[in-house]
Amino acid sequence: MNTTDQYQIDIQNSQNQLAIDETQLQEAARYLLQTEQVTQAEISLAIVDNPTMRELNRQYLSHDYDTDVLSFLLECHPADTPENPELRGAGKSIEGEIIVSADMAMSMAEQYHWSAESELLLYVVHGLLHLCGYDDLSDEELKVMRLREQQIFDHWKLQIPRREE
Repeated sequence: MNTTDQYQIDIQNSQNQLAIDETQLQEAARYLLQTEQVTQAEISLAIVDNPTMRELNRQYLSHDYDTDVLSFLLECHPADTPENPELRGAGKSIEGEIIVSADMAMSMAEQYHWSAESELLLYVVHGLLHLCGYDDLSDEELKVMRLREQQIFDHWKLQIPRREE
């Protein structure tokens, strides 16, 4: 089975401020899922503007502010015994939604001095890692997640700009 059959990545782009390379985002998502040893995934990725993101953040999380990424795990079938317990996605079959803000990517890219496309890719990677089982609620978990994000970005020889949490 090739990764196209194994991983279904559907993209809906409803904003027009940032040009989106859907093929690159699909390939990046497949690379992450494969690296995490996820057995099967159905991922819906929506690229929206800040007003839409704020409304979704308010509606689903009761947070009344702009944000970069929202991820929703709809279904997850964990492995009985994952081959590699270091990888949180190992052996899992997941279905989820990731929503990213192109407006936020453009504004933060300027702040971090790299491309808006790379910033948006970081949001997609971050959202996918959440679906795989990574979390960023504690300092310890945040360190694990940041390390994993950089390991994924190493594939493209990109250094994620340092973020002050």
